[in-house]
This record gives sequence, C-alpha cells and structure tokens, in this order.
Amino acid sequence: MAQLRAMPELSECAAALAPASGRADCTLPRGADSVARIQLAWEETRSGGELVALRLIFDPQLAPALTEFEWQLARGWGPPTLEQLRRDRDQKFFTLQWEDAERRATIEAQGVRDQPSRATAVVLERKQAPLTGEFSALRPRPFPGFRLHWVRRTDWEGQVHAVLWGTSLTPAQEAMGEESSAWVTQRNYVGIWKLEPATANRPRRWRALWERLTGGDDEEQPQRVLYVDTRDVTGDGTPDLVVELSCETCGATADEVIVKTVRAGKLIDLLTKRDLYRAHVELAPGQVRIRQPEGEDDQGLTVSTYAYDRGRGAFVLAREERAPAPER
Repeated sequence: MAQLRAMPELSECAAALAPASGRADCTLPRGADSVARIQLAWEETRSGGELVALRLIFDPQLAPALTEFEWQLARGWGPPTLEQLRRDRDQKFFTLQWEDAERRATIEAQGVRDQPSRATAVVLERKQAPLTGEFSALRPRPFPGFRLHWVRRTDWEGQVHAVLWGTSLTPAQEAMGEESSAWVTQRNYVGIWKLEPATANRPRRWRALWERLTGGDDEEQPQRVLYVDTRDVTGDGTPDLVVELSCETCGATADEVIVKTVRAGKLIDLLTKRDLYRAHVELAPGQVRIRQPEGEDDQGLTVSTYAYDRGRGAFVLAREERAPAPER
C-alpha cells in the first residue's frame, strides 16, 4: 500500500487511500496506459496496510485483446481453473480465472459475437491465510462464505481474548463496492471470543463472549459494519471495543455506535446509541462525540458529547450543542 500511495497517478485519490484499511475507486489520468480506473481493497496488518484485491478497469478504446492477457497468465500459472462464457444478444462475456494457494487472478472480457474479445478488467486477489498460533483453534462460522478482515488479540485483566471482524464479501467484491451485485446482500460479523484455560476434562478452547451479525433475510432494516477498532476510549489504560454500523443508504456515516469492554470476565456496555442520522463519530480518551446533521439540507449540526463517568462505569451525556450550517 505504501508504494500505491506514493504513485503520482493516484495523487488525486490520496484521501481515499489514507485509512489503515478500506476500499477506494480511483480514476487514472488519461494517457498512454490503457487502464482507466483502479479499484482496490486493503486491510490493516502489523506492518501497515496490506493489499487484498486490485481491479484494473481498461479504457474501452484502448483495452488489450483477451488472448494477449490469457497467454501471459497461462505462461506463469498454467491453464485456467475456471472458464465461463455468457451470451446476451450479440454480446459475449468471458470470465477466466487462475489460482494457487495464496492468490487468485481473474480476467473479465467482452466482445461482439464473431469478433475478437477485449479485456475489460483484470482482478488480482489475495486469498485468506489460515489462522496460526493461538488463533488456529478459532472456528467462527457465522454464515456461509465467511471471510476475516482481521483478528486481533486483546488482553483484558490478564485473560486472553480475540476480537474478530469479518464479511461475506470476497476481496474483489469489496474492492468493487456498490458495483458488485453482492454488495447489497453482504453480511458482516463482529465478535469477542475468550480463550478458556484447559481443565481436567478438556483442552483449552475459544468461546464466543459477544457477537453481532448484520445482513440476512430476517433483518428488518439491513445494516453494515462500517468501522471496528480496539483502543482505549475510557482513558483507564485498557483497550475497549468500538463498532460503528451503517444503514443501506448511510454511505460512510453511522446509524449506530457501540462501545464495550470486559471486566471481571463479564461484558460491559459502555455506550450504545441507535437510530443515529448520518452521524460522524469522534473518539478521544474519556470522550465520545457524535455529530449529526439536522435535516437533509445542511440546516446545521447537533453535536452530542459523552464523557466517561468512572462512578457509573459508562459514558453519559455531558453536553449537547447545535452548530450552525456552514456558510455557502
């Protein structure tokens, strides 16, 4: 990701590429290169952002021939593991796919029947690596096609826990965002698991302490997990879990925020705010600030500040203000 962020061709996409994890859709300057847009998804790791999917979309006027790309990939990967052809009136659509233990490469191509096809996009994906070490015994299966964004060890009062964040989207579908047909039906998962010590009757094991699933046919108002982090929000020196959820039409804003921690082996709710409207959440030690617009025409903002009350062991409303709409 550091190399991509440093590319001059992506300078106009710098803000979208800045987060530690996320997705971006960037238009490239028109030039000699046949690539018109780039869609990518990356995840946070200990060494920084790691690319998990890259989709290169070609300019229709400059797109290379399908046979050219197929030949190049076949030289290094051998014959494709998947070949699909679909016809729609006078158009034909090809999908060719190669994969090994770690990566997957896909060519998408299109052409008029009885004429040579041209590549419309090339997708490179990193397949999920198996969990290792103490996480190897984790077996989360919240829904079919579950894929982990990340798993993070968190120690609460000397007891080992794991925070998991996952999705039903493949890396390529995540990179495509709203353009993917799977985006609307995606499912998300956040969970806190506790590593229980071994006893005389069983070995040590992971047990789910708290789980939140979004999506699915039984959800009346579909939500998506927008943001997950473990950080010290209360200011007591121990990490807390922060989850922001978004609705179908909320975009990159939140309609629910959750802050939790673990004390004495029990889950503690520090703050839960539902039915938010296009909210932006700001976190600071001992403070959570939620900004919500008033109405759809930028009539102003409602800014609610919640402070951590050590006596109650939770966040309480400390101040609520109304800010005027910005001058136009």
